[in-house]
Amino acid sequence: MLVLSGALAEMAWPAILSKRDTFREVFMEFDPLLVAKLNEKKFLGPRSPASSLLSEHRLRIIIENARELLKVIEEFGSFDSYCWGFVSNKPLVGRFRHMREVPLRTAKADAISQDLMRRGFRGVGPTVVYAFMQAVGMANDHLVTCYRFEECCCTTDDDAAAVSDGGHGEKPALVNDQEVSKVCGLVQCVGLEPPRATTVISIS
Repeated sequence: MLVLSGALAEMAWPAILSKRDTFREVFMEFDPLLVAKLNEKKFLGPRSPASSLLSEHRLRIIIENARELLKVIEEFGSFDSYCWGFVSNKPLVGRFRHMREVPLRTAKADAISQDLMRRGFRGVGPTVVYAFMQAVGMANDHLVTCYRFEECCCTTDDDAAAVSDGGHGEKPALVNDQEVSKVCGLVQCVGLEPPRATTVISIS
């Protein structure tokens, strides 16, 4: 998801999702070990499939980040463990009612971004990191009127109670999956529903 979230610098989510099969093929099923070993000259060539996806600058960043990511995996066991450690292994729940309330970045995203850059990662500013957090489920910013909010939120009794009244003393009217893209707009509601990040897909 980190690759796809980083691609937001050059593409919108609908365009990224429409090309996700190409992304998966170009980036070797998002295996960081394989991406780190890519021959940059061939990979960045004008006839390479990768050149149709992102700029050379962004492609170089992905390869370099894959190499740094392997170091994180060696230290923490997986990129999954590294990332979720910042939120104590529990998703952050926004409980927003309007899209205008959803932030582009948070203090937690700032902290992760700073740590990644300290470790040598590039192109991982707070907005990219927060998009990544939303996509992998570290931050549940589905609107309380989105049917995905309850699915992503009810992990504890306290969360379940909060969901039942929307955090405002009344139960919100939920929308169905045909309406949700107009209401919510998060990546999970426009065609991508990834599980928690795992080592093998951690750069995707």
